[in-house]
Amino acid sequence: MNFAFKTISEFNDRFKDEKTCYELLEQQRWGGVPVCPHCGTLKTPYKVKARGKFTDIPSYRCSERACDLPFTVRTNSIYEGSKVELRKWFQALYELNISKKGISSYELATRIGVSQKTGWFINHRLRAMLTETNPELLSGTIEVDETFVGGLEKNKHLSKKVKRSKVSRTLDEKIVTPKTVVLGLLQRDGKVRTFVVPNTQGGTLNPIMRVNVETNSRIISDGWTAYQELKDQYTHVSVKGTIGSYITYGDQHTNNIEGYWSIFKRGIIGTFHFVSPQHLQRYCNEFDHRYNTRKQSTDTRFAETVKQFGSARLKYRELTPNQPEPHRKARYTKKATD
Repeated sequence: MNFAFKTISEFNDRFKDEKTCYELLEQQRWGGVPVCPHCGTLKTPYKVKARGKFTDIPSYRCSERACDLPFTVRTNSIYEGSKVELRKWFQALYELNISKKGISSYELATRIGVSQKTGWFINHRLRAMLTETNPELLSGTIEVDETFVGGLEKNKHLSKKVKRSKVSRTLDEKIVTPKTVVLGLLQRDGKVRTFVVPNTQGGTLNPIMRVNVETNSRIISDGWTAYQELKDQYTHVSVKGTIGSYITYGDQHTNNIEGYWSIFKRGIIGTFHFVSPQHLQRYCNEFDHRYNTRKQSTDTRFAETVKQFGSARLKYRELTPNQPEPHRKARYTKKATD
């Protein structure tokens, strides 16, 4: 599937109405022949009149008597249950792809014409869609490093500062680390993969690398001692660092992963300003996706990401598990009298 748009105006001309967007998804999902997403039967479904906000979208009902459920191409996808127009979803996905350092919920809400809360929800559902489901093992030369995400203590109000806090690689309970640790694995001339981890101990970092990096690959890291355990399965190179600089021996450096962290941090600081640890992994997945598709054109990148819309639906209560349920008034029931 090829698109000819290179600007947002050309994009809006391409997807000018809901019917066009639905037809594109049907072609991507079913190849033009609708299949019931509930039971998976190959019997031709019934065409029914669309209900609700849009009356010209293709709607169906399963022709299998045991099923007999209505469906559209949105059913069992990330778009299911959303009252937002599909063309706005497409524009949000396009904006997410072309923004090098991400797009905030306020900015996205303004561009597609929804509330900030809806823009925040759409952003996270799209980030969940961009997550790799079957990632391949990284191989060759892998640069490994970790970074810390969080505000500086000197910039906090006195009442919110953590006593004796500092970014530390120790598990000593007396030292509090207010920042969140992110581990990064970058294959040279290849993909990057990041993980939010609780600490930087060898028991936490090394199992992740053994799962994601092919055996006998060359791993280049800094002088952190936790990586020394990798020598039994990998060719480990430790780059010795000094204050303010790193000593480089030929191709033995971690400059690529450091460059990726600079893009990641500029997005956190300049675009989002604050990211809670609860949602940080999805932000990492978003930046990973943009970096891994950096060599693709804008329209090609959009075309590839549209194909991933069949991933699991992310519900709002899953994003906000700590918020209380909305208050519901109890129905008045008349007490029975003797």
